[in-house]
Amino acid sequence: MYGLGYIGLPTSLEFAHAGYRVVGVDVNQRAVDMLNAGEVHIFEEGLAEWYTEVRSAGLFSATTEPVPADVFFIAVPTPIKPDKTAEMEYVESATRSIAKVLQPGNLVILVSTSPPRTCLDLIAPILKEATGLDHETDYDLVHCPERVIPGAILKEFKENDRIVGGTTDRATQRAYDLYASVVDTSKLHRTDSVTAEMCKLMENTFRDVNIALANEMAKVCERMGIDPRGAMKLANLHPRVNYLAPGIGVGGHCIPIDPWFIIEKAPDITPLMKAARSVNDQRPHEVVEQILDEAAVGPIAILGLAFKPNVDDLRESPAVEIAVLVAQHDDAEILICEPFIHELPEELVEYTNVRLVSLEEALTAPTVVALVAHDAFRSVSRQADGKRLDFVGVFA
Repeated sequence: MYGLGYIGLPTSLEFAHAGYRVVGVDVNQRAVDMLNAGEVHIFEEGLAEWYTEVRSAGLFSATTEPVPADVFFIAVPTPIKPDKTAEMEYVESATRSIAKVLQPGNLVILVSTSPPRTCLDLIAPILKEATGLDHETDYDLVHCPERVIPGAILKEFKENDRIVGGTTDRATQRAYDLYASVVDTSKLHRTDSVTAEMCKLMENTFRDVNIALANEMAKVCERMGIDPRGAMKLANLHPRVNYLAPGIGVGGHCIPIDPWFIIEKAPDITPLMKAARSVNDQRPHEVVEQILDEAAVGPIAILGLAFKPNVDDLRESPAVEIAVLVAQHDDAEILICEPFIHELPEELVEYTNVRLVSLEEALTAPTVVALVAHDAFRSVSRQADGKRLDFVGVFA
């Protein structure tokens, strides 16, 4: 397994739990050292317990070096560059590492969400150039994107439908058989690699566009003095209407990034996708304006930095962006309460007016801003002393 992050490590443990011998490969020496010492480096419900179980059974180990295997998974980050094109250097690096030990008959599975034709136009050529092996005849190449969400990964790995798309029919069937040994076959759907790559992007783009609609509709409601969440709840009573919840933007490694992978391939025919990205990217700036306009004199407490409730995942989090933008107004002290982290993220460390505090201390601030709906925050009363700005419907 290349990549031991929020997808790679849980996937490794799912297969190890099924009895497979798994070796995790990662360039992060600290993560590798922690795992080999018996500790997990990310938070996910049930993950530590599963890790202890499979490690005790001798079914998992971690390293920074490539090792021979029958099956290679690529589960590394695929972020975007400043120009909004896909940054594929991690996939390229993992592929070149696999090339050092690839043998005829091996199976290579791309898990990372990637632009269409990544298997055919990036991975296959790199492996052919480095090894002389062809994906059509010598080894099998498949895209099997993850469709899980942090906070429920171990559960959704088994319960969610899964797309298996090979560059050949033989590759598709081989990966299908592998996954069938750990999940219900009724959840497996066979296709080709390009369709599999596109389907994952379509799923997250659908959500991005609908979140943009909800965020834009919320602004219209607020201008007209209407409670947007209440109005959307009533609108959703229609059997064919389902507004997603408005919020502070879009975060995580998937939704704010995946639409750009489609736009990159067809920039001339994707105006709606671009517009949705613009609406959601602008939302944190609008939240900051409201905070600064309505904040009382004195410290501002921010509740939550994660990109979604009840996880420690800060990737692409609009809450982090909002905290940074507020912190840049250094006339106010910023108190950060994020129960799932123990130190400020890199983006906030440089600001001397920012401190990580307990919930109890945060609530003493004259202005308390809820950005993430962690369960730990749901006991906070909107009627408590001081200004309460709730952007995620968390206050009681």
